[in-house]
Amino acid sequence: MASKKSAAKRSIVSFKDVQIAYLLDGISGVEKIVAGRKSAGAIIRKALRELKQQGRSVDALETYVGEKFGSGGRGRSMPNVGEERKYRAQQIKTGGAFLRLPLTPLGVKKGGSVRVRFESDRIVVVKA
Repeated sequence: MASKKSAAKRSIVSFKDVQIAYLLDGISGVEKIVAGRKSAGAIIRKALRELKQQGRSVDALETYVGEKFGSGGRGRSMPNVGEERKYRAQQIKTGGAFLRLPLTPLGVKKGGSVRVRFESDRIVVVKA
C-alpha cells in the first residue's frame, strides 16, 4: 500500500488580499503576503490603483511600489541593489552604440545627475 503524501496547496493572493494587508499592517503586511511571488508587482499595482480610487491615503504604498517594482511598463523588472545584469548595446542611425540603464537603484530620479567615468574595460556610474 502506498503512503499518501499531503500535496502542497497553491495559495492565490488577490489584489484585495493586498489591500487588506496594507490597511491592517501597512507595508510590512504587504511584504509578508507577497513574499516569494513572481507576479507580485501587478497585484500590488492593482491594489494601489483601487485604493486610490477609493480615496485612501496610499503614499507609503506608492513609494514602495516605485522603489521595488518600478513603473510596471514593458521590459524587465527594476534591478535590486547588488544584483548584476547584462545589457546589450543598442545603436541609432546617426551615432554609435549606447546603453540604456535604469538609474532608480542609485536613487536618481528624473532630472537628477550622475557622474560617469569611462575606463578601458568598464563604465562606472555614480550618483552625483
